[in-house]
Amino acid sequence: MADKDYKAFIVEGEAREPQIIDNISKVFFAHNNFKIITLPAGENIYMLWKKLKEDDFETDIIEVLRESHDYIAEQLTGLSRDDFSEIYLFFDYDTHQTNMGKEDDEDAVAKMLKSFDNETESGKLYISYPMVEALRDYKPGICGEKEECYVAVGDMIHYKNMSSDRSANPQFKSYHYEIWKDIINVFAMKVSCLFGMVDTMEYGKYSEIVNPYEIYVLEEMESEKDRVFVLSAFPEFLVDYYGVKLWKTCAKQKRNLREIQGC
Repeated sequence: MADKDYKAFIVEGEAREPQIIDNISKVFFAHNNFKIITLPAGENIYMLWKKLKEDDFETDIIEVLRESHDYIAEQLTGLSRDDFSEIYLFFDYDTHQTNMGKEDDEDAVAKMLKSFDNETESGKLYISYPMVEALRDYKPGICGEKEECYVAVGDMIHYKNMSSDRSANPQFKSYHYEIWKDIINVFAMKVSCLFGMVDTMEYGKYSEIVNPYEIYVLEEMESEKDRVFVLSAFPEFLVDYYGVKLWKTCAKQKRNLREIQGC
């Protein structure tokens, strides 16, 4: 067993997500007494979950990852699940669940969110809609232009370029605290809009009704209209981690544009 506290951040990709986690570590966790280890799964959340499900979740996720890739095994040398006080998973949304086998239920993602709902146990799953690049898809101080709040399912293949072209800050690794405050402020407005509120909700209401599963339920309703509501998982994680203090520091706008734009 290691002699310090570790937190595992399990991500889908090997490029952008580790950059974001590294930036979050420098901006928010530089003075904390723990070490973050970022583990690119090399496959999407559906395949990872299926491996755990096959063993009735008796094998912990750290061991499944250790066996999946040599470079992950190297990162985990000398560490076991007991060395990680918290585990977080960050993956992209797949409207069609294209990597699930035919034997799986249509509601596989809902089951995953219920399986991965506690960072101190199996892990807590956060999903970016439609993908990790949603983090940079914002304009400071406003919840978004109506046509930019959603991505048509048919346009998701172009979303990486779309998000870069309209981003105020496209380079993840250069984000500093003031940029993150803008991101969290916009997140507060956007998540309020997704939940049908004209006013930006207070933190008490947020903590009561908003969680990754409830966001997924609303996103599934949007997918029935062949679109995805753009929402990043990373400000969601930070708000959940730091709570009311961060919310009050960052969430400055009291109203979103839902009523004006008829979203």
